[in-house]
Amino acid sequence: MKKISRYWVVLLFVLSACAPRYNIPLEGQLPPPVPAPIQQDEQTLVFVALSGGGTRAAAMSWAVLESLKKIPYVYKDQSGNQVDSTLADEIDYISGISGGSFAAVAWCLYRDKMDVFRKNFIERNIQGELAKGIFIPPWQGLRLFSSEYDRINMAAELYDKTVFKGKTFGDLPPHPVAWIHATHLALGTRFTFTSNYFKLLESDISAYPVGYACAASSAFPILLSPLTVINYGDPADLSQDINYKMAKRNARRDIEKDFYKRMIEFYNDKNNKYMHLADGGLVDNQGLQAIIDQFDTNGIINKKLNDRDNPLKRLIIINVNAGVLPDDISCKSPSAPGISSVIKYTMVTSMDILSAKRWMEIKARCNQVNKAAIDIRGSTRSLSLLEKPYTIEINFRNVKEPSLKADCYKLPTSFHLNQKQLELIDTVVPSLVEADPDMVRLIKSLNHKKE
Repeated sequence: MKKISRYWVVLLFVLSACAPRYNIPLEGQLPPPVPAPIQQDEQTLVFVALSGGGTRAAAMSWAVLESLKKIPYVYKDQSGNQVDSTLADEIDYISGISGGSFAAVAWCLYRDKMDVFRKNFIERNIQGELAKGIFIPPWQGLRLFSSEYDRINMAAELYDKTVFKGKTFGDLPPHPVAWIHATHLALGTRFTFTSNYFKLLESDISAYPVGYACAASSAFPILLSPLTVINYGDPADLSQDINYKMAKRNARRDIEKDFYKRMIEFYNDKNNKYMHLADGGLVDNQGLQAIIDQFDTNGIINKKLNDRDNPLKRLIIINVNAGVLPDDISCKSPSAPGISSVIKYTMVTSMDILSAKRWMEIKARCNQVNKAAIDIRGSTRSLSLLEKPYTIEINFRNVKEPSLKADCYKLPTSFHLNQKQLELIDTVVPSLVEADPDMVRLIKSLNHKKE
């Protein structure tokens, strides 16, 4: 009887101490951010999108960033002084999904010490550590009996403590800007860990751990439960919100306006207190939609293309796609696919197709920009210097050697790769970066500018 009582005491103690860490509310209004001086070429705009795919995506993304860091980029600052930089250090926005989200955050934190992220994440068996964490120490698994604590909280704690060492969004530099994406399950839309989204929650993003954001971005359904953030505050008077009013007026004719209207209404209904976030790949497995949005009226690409005082010279968009094409045998059998295959088809294969279409849309938008620049360059100062935009894709399908490509396609979607698999990625990525036609054209332009 005493042993049973002691067990329940221990269980109650563990459960009482395992509340998950939530985002915190805003304390008053945050002061407007003060723009930090940026030592970069203001006539170039560089976006990098890092796809999902577990450690495979993180390792591929990191290898691409290491390759970009070896490409010299020389420009003159506003005072006319020559600045020696690299293409990697000119990145303005870095968009990450799932495995790519870890590399995106790590680039902001560790770009001057790149071996740190390799040791903290890429070369570690994260998957094994997550599984071990359920049983070691012995009382650890008891926390999972709590209604508010789940596997995703355990993963978030691991990433927070061991990968990013407790860093929060307040610790990230103002430049480059990191976009870490998850999926808002109730809305079926993207949730990006930015001050704008946290403002809808009336929450302080500066105190939120980056490891938790990466956990949400990589919370693949069934394997990991969704991560929850809290919607604080009181309902706002939407009649004073000009963006909402315009979206509501045009919602019938414009589906994007309708989505925006419904999103604002959902967040503003404070009865929707708990927002549940899952893998960002469910709505955008390559983080490309955030870049497409920048071509719109209020987007940074559109603003820079219309900047007469400081005309844009180069628009560079780099898509790191860690997708693979594993062999499928389901269509060789009369038996219906099992649940794992159905999940792969509905959540992975179809999303890869949609992501490919987004990439084609980006290329189409860039072609439209280039055509406009050719047509009106002489009469429009903002387009007077613009080179043909660069759309660079790093993808395993472009590996030329058949056996190497086959090996790349066999790389698993997991949070652990062995040394041989990591060496394969390190071998093929530099050649993929060098061989991309737009990268060849960009390097030629950069070398010409140096001369």
